[in-house]
Amino acid sequence: MKIRILYLILIIISCKKAEKKEVLLADREAPLGWIYLKMYDDSSFEFISQGMVRDKDVYNGSYQLKNDTLSFKYKDSIPKAGSKAVITKGFVNYINGSYHESVQIKLNKLTIK
Repeated sequence: MKIRILYLILIIISCKKAEKKEVLLADREAPLGWIYLKMYDDSSFEFISQGMVRDKDVYNGSYQLKNDTLSFKYKDSIPKAGSKAVITKGFVNYINGSYHESVQIKLNKLTIK
């Protein structure tokens, strides 16, 4: 009986997902909502464009940081903000999109490689 309980506990522990830790959080108020950038310690990210109503566009994928430049690799579609950004003076500034996007950094625990 004790072996079964121990086996069950081991299964529960092994199935438990490791929680991602946020390493960078940035946002800005948009005309009718908010823009959010959430980056995690496993090199994943979410770029979220959320309206005041319930509509929400979430773009996710992985990122790479080199010096002060971020390169985003999206899983599906790429937002109009683009896939490259530069970190300067407390902001993440997108540099290759169809419009200029800039979000203010609220939390930054990134380590530059």
